[in-house]
Amino acid sequence: MKLKLTYLFVMLGLLAVSCSDDDDDPVAQLNIPTEYISPDFDTNVTAENTVIGELSTMTGAANDAESNAQTTTVAAIPYPSTLSSVTLPSYRALIEDWLVELVKSANDDDGFQNPGAGTPAAGEEGGLLGSRLLDENGLELEQMVQKGSFGAALYNHAINVIENGDLTDPGTIDKLVEVHGTDVNFDPDNTTAAATYSRRRSNQTTETGFFYDIRTALITARAAIEAGSAFNAERDQALADYLEAWEKSNFATVIYYCNATKVQLQAAGDDEAALGNALHAYAEGVAFAHGFRGVSNKIITDAQIEDVLEGLLAPAGQTPESFRFLNDATLIANLDAIIDDLQTIYGFTDTEVNSFFVNDPE
Repeated sequence: MKLKLTYLFVMLGLLAVSCSDDDDDPVAQLNIPTEYISPDFDTNVTAENTVIGELSTMTGAANDAESNAQTTTVAAIPYPSTLSSVTLPSYRALIEDWLVELVKSANDDDGFQNPGAGTPAAGEEGGLLGSRLLDENGLELEQMVQKGSFGAALYNHAINVIENGDLTDPGTIDKLVEVHGTDVNFDPDNTTAAATYSRRRSNQTTETGFFYDIRTALITARAAIEAGSAFNAERDQALADYLEAWEKSNFATVIYYCNATKVQLQAAGDDEAALGNALHAYAEGVAFAHGFRGVSNKIITDAQIEDVLEGLLAPAGQTPESFRFLNDATLIANLDAIIDDLQTIYGFTDTEVNSFFVNDPE
């Protein structure tokens, strides 16, 4: 009996040691720094820096065309080659046409002619409404060229980097930082392109919102790559989070501009400068929405974007009727409906939607 008990105690001891050994096996944890660290950042983002720079140059030329409209002959505006090469082909074709039409509007002798209940007169090329340069349909093409490129070129390039780049190289993540429009320090006071708008949809005091979600996602993705293939799942999830936060900030910005258009139209009366500013806000909403039509890897569908554009009277592939917002107060209901639809698509809360109505909400 004593021998059997001794044997039993030995076996229980071995079992306890075995279980203890299993429990003590360390589970690999990803160490995520609080800052984005990349000593070779500038070297890694040469192409993306070129794209951002070319977009800035093209936008500057469009701004100059508006400033010089009907006073100085405006020269043709070139479409920079690197920016063009990363732009979705369908949107590239639109920009090529819009740049030509923008210059025609700037060089037209007359200001913007509101068609009222009719349609633009034959041969009409648009012009200034207040300080805003519109085409004959009431659409500010400068916004279509610039803000639409945030999706059709910059977001499109980010997808290409993620799907076709070397995701074992931490430097690949640097490209995603740059093309979004921020820098290695994620300084909210030093943003450009899409990052300017993800920042505006974020709270700078609490450091919460889409800009900071993007920062966290890219810090995590780079850390996961540096930690090795055991953390590929964490890397992939972080990259998905990055794209989702960018997309949501884009359509939260559409919500902002729908509301801004509504508020400005209701307050404008017959003031041409105020009406021009209202159609400026309107065009930004059109551009932010249209730029995502056709890109892959997004939550919203192209059909849903087309519904948004229909509500904005700027349907894809058709002549816009933007001027109608100047003449028919009932169309403000379209803007409210678009806000509601986007809230449903993205699951935004009422509190979030209200925060989107202002820049840098507190």
